[in-house]
Amino acid sequence: MLALADIFLRLVNFVFLVICMGLISALLNTQHGHSSRINYCMFTAAYGITTDSFYGVVANFWEPLSWPLLLGALDFLNFVFTLTAGCVLAVGIRAHSCKNVAYRNKNKIVQGSENRCRQAQAAVAFFFFSMAIFLAKFIMSLVNIFTNGPFGSAGSSPMGSRFSKRKRTQGVPQGVPNISTV
Repeated sequence: MLALADIFLRLVNFVFLVICMGLISALLNTQHGHSSRINYCMFTAAYGITTDSFYGVVANFWEPLSWPLLLGALDFLNFVFTLTAGCVLAVGIRAHSCKNVAYRNKNKIVQGSENRCRQAQAAVAFFFFSMAIFLAKFIMSLVNIFTNGPFGSAGSSPMGSRFSKRKRTQGVPQGVPNISTV
């Protein structure tokens, strides 16, 4: 079972990625011509939802899928993809005012529409929010890898309910130590 903080971050990230997917699909629906930047952003949102949210639900109920090494690798890939999508879209729209008609008419992503300009700016913001969550989850995965090993239980991370591998019910060892306990 995954840690409570991890589940909460997955839920918030799912909301951000669904918003990104909705904004990007609105851009795809109203575009004239092809824009590889917008297509990449749609791929990133779909990949993030699949590997973070859907995989997280399955990993929460089936323990062998919640290896910290695997979760860390997926979080790192999602971090890189969302950072790239946010930067690609931000560079494509050039972050000008959406009221500037000359800027809107020259931009290939905005294509003269103030509505498309605002949608693209909102998508950039939500991609960067999602990127920050993926970075936090990647750091949590690294802490879990160093604490419990690459194939340890993801639920025993420092953010989870257990803080060490030693059970709390063992208490202080009793008796004289022998050679096998030293």
